[in-house]
Amino acid sequence: MQETHGILSRFQAEFRGSSEGLGWSSAYASVQRERPFDGHFHALSDNLMVLHRGGPVDITYVMDGKSVARQIPRGGVFFLPAGHACNVVLHEALESTHIYLRSDLFAGRDGAPSLIGGLAPMLGDQDAVLEHLAAAIGDSITSSLPASSLFVDPIAQAIANRFVAINFHKPSVEAGKHPNLLSNRQMARIREFVDTNLDTDIRLDQLAELCGRSTEYFVRLFKATSGISPYQYVLNLRIERARALLADETHSLADIALACGFSHQEHFTRMFRRFTGVTPGRYRRSH
Repeated sequence: MQETHGILSRFQAEFRGSSEGLGWSSAYASVQRERPFDGHFHALSDNLMVLHRGGPVDITYVMDGKSVARQIPRGGVFFLPAGHACNVVLHEALESTHIYLRSDLFAGRDGAPSLIGGLAPMLGDQDAVLEHLAAAIGDSITSSLPASSLFVDPIAQAIANRFVAINFHKPSVEAGKHPNLLSNRQMARIREFVDTNLDTDIRLDQLAELCGRSTEYFVRLFKATSGISPYQYVLNLRIERARALLADETHSLADIALACGFSHQEHFTRMFRRFTGVTPGRYRRSH
């Protein structure tokens, strides 16, 4: 749940169920009734799909400085690819299913680059295939459908394939100039290093050295693999660690700031509010 946008905790959604603890390897899903809110969805290394199980509802999206107001019908689909951020204003209550799809579901074939770079956000479009697949994910949480990873993982892959089929546009770069990708082992090594050294000043050259690459080439490889920059990746993990530490009230905000690698409490507060929409103190009080 710490790798999501925190819908359940940030906006007081009425919780129906989630996949936490079910051992899913390719996706995380939650089913809820969302209350009206105005919030920021920060960029993640995973891809968010929202299925509207109710409607129609009025929603305003702000992306890349452009505001788009839409009335989304029942069955509408919102899709936020990895590396994209968006402001969302939900004007009415909404029954929804949120599905976070791991980025490796969008891996190219035969060593080709990730397809995420060619995926654009979708703002309430309807697609019968996506609707039925997402409904099956939600039903595996709330009803008698199987809830094992063996059942869900192929559905998550089918959802990713469908997004590629209806929403992929080849990036306009020169042929042969696509970067390769970092391997799963390299990404795991980076994650382990960052987790271990989160309270320090993590430098780009340290991460590049873990993969045996120059810093410039490493940045291209990392963004092609995860959809976000190394800086954004580390910052996401700092916020995740902070959320976990805030649950223990014996830790002061100043101590948490230092433990998560922020230079001081003010910096911590500013970045935490940017990512979650609330200050650390308010987040702690609401949990």
